[in-house]
Amino acid sequence: MQYRHAPAANHAALDAVLASAPGRPTLPVRLTVELAGRARAHLPVDPPLTVWDPCCGAGVTLTVLGLLGAGITRLVGTDADPEPLDLARRNLALLDPGGLAARAADLDALAARHDKPSYADAATAARTLVPASTPTWSVAVADARDTAAVRGALAGASPDDAGPDLVLADLPHGIRTTWAPPPARAAAADDGREPGGEFLRAVVTLLRPEAVVVAVGRGRTVALPPGVRPLERVRVGHRAAVLVRAGALREG
Repeated sequence: MQYRHAPAANHAALDAVLASAPGRPTLPVRLTVELAGRARAHLPVDPPLTVWDPCCGAGVTLTVLGLLGAGITRLVGTDADPEPLDLARRNLALLDPGGLAARAADLDALAARHDKPSYADAATAARTLVPASTPTWSVAVADARDTAAVRGALAGASPDDAGPDLVLADLPHGIRTTWAPPPARAAAADDGREPGGEFLRAVVTLLRPEAVVVAVGRGRTVALPPGVRPLERVRVGHRAAVLVRAGALREG
């Protein structure tokens, strides 16, 4: 994939500033910025922009967009698993006034306690970062397939209550997430072994037609329902992504 919206840069220091946890994979910083830039090029208007991550985990994707993406006014993270959401709140708090300074102080304390230069370098990075946006943000427990719960989490997500402009979802790993579950797999979906097609289908019902959905998965491609044409498809390493208009998915 040719990067058009994310110049090459060393993001190791930013990675060190962000809080993460073992077993919680995150999108690379440059790929996150590139996918968001491509999606914005398909939106009918320029900023302000509301972004929703329906499986936000530790909130790294949303925080990266707030730090490096201009014109973002609102970030909303939801996840069916409450465990990583404290990390998401810690990361998104970096966007608040004084958030990066507080993180730098914490990293300085870790550097002194453990005598690790890497912590000191991360503290320096935190002090030099200037967020490109100053969005409001919120995080809530909500299964993307539970439209009532998600609708509550998204309430007031945009100034006109029209809903998010952009959805960027790094789909759950280790399980197959599809737009429409094959009939033979319906029982498995019902007993919780895999999310089934309700996941992305439910996401689309909460969006205005012109909104753009970016779905990222592992493998060669992210499948779409028959007859639905993507705006773009990209592949980077072992990841594939599809950009698609919400209205096209509703009609598909």
